[in-house]
Amino acid sequence: MDHEPAEFHLTAELEPTRVGPLRRALRWVVALIEAALGGGADAPDVDLVVRRISTGAEVLRTHADMGAPAVLLTRVRDDLATKSVTEFIAEWRLIDPPRAE
Repeated sequence: MDHEPAEFHLTAELEPTRVGPLRRALRWVVALIEAALGGGADAPDVDLVVRRISTGAEVLRTHADMGAPAVLLTRVRDDLATKSVTEFIAEWRLIDPPRAE
């Protein structure tokens, strides 16, 4: 069972970040400064969230502030499709590792 793809047990989505308005505003200020300095101008208010399919329990939430959030989501989904749950957990260091079902 450990060899089947993690996508049978986990799902990944981009979701609005769960921070207060002050922190959200600070993230936008940092993003604007980075854009002015030649960096990317992606919206800094989304998190990458990995959940157990069976329960909906959140097992990973990380701020999607490294490059384009959609690229990060694609990478995670590719890993879910090609790695076992054990391999995925080892690479992404989940906060609540799911048991293979």
